[in-house]
Amino acid sequence: MHSTAVDLFQMLVQAGAVPGEDFSCDGENQAFRLGERCYELLQNAYPEVDWDDIFAPCPYDASPEIAMLHQHLGVPFVDRLLAQMRCRIQELTDAEAAWYLHQLLVGVEQRTGLLLYPLLTEDMNLSALARLEWLLRLEDLKPCDVWLEDLVVAAGGSPEDVQISESGCWLTERGMDLLEMLWTGEVELTVESVQR
Repeated sequence: MHSTAVDLFQMLVQAGAVPGEDFSCDGENQAFRLGERCYELLQNAYPEVDWDDIFAPCPYDASPEIAMLHQHLGVPFVDRLLAQMRCRIQELTDAEAAWYLHQLLVGVEQRTGLLLYPLLTEDMNLSALARLEWLLRLEDLKPCDVWLEDLVVAAGGSPEDVQISESGCWLTERGMDLLEMLWTGEVELTVESVQR
């Protein structure tokens, strides 16, 4: 079982939920099914969290802004980035996934004004929403640089525009241009000149 599933399982059990009765795991589809009682237990165990707000549909229409951004970049940036984010947070450790989400959700919003969170949660089931909210509340974050690659490639760059190694992260001029266009925050980068 993936460590993320184990962490969510522990969170639900700590809240008082009974496996098989209040929630179940569908390994084939990699999904959890949460019952109404489980939802109530989460509300009682974590009263500081506004679960109604988290699980309520978020009416957010950014289609005009997204269309302009896609036209400017020449690629469906938001669709590509959201798809990659959904995959990546399943692969990373919890501490890395929390860092990854923070970098993309905050950095893209600060630069573009585009709220990725409501778009990311649009098709998520209850268990995925619970896990996402839990990751966003983690305080023990572990920096990782894969968010840079996902952002640049989703924006139309190539994997060669971002080089990640143990000693740091290097961007080509094109990679740096895409990063500066779509993200703001603090990060140490080296720009690498590449002959094209």
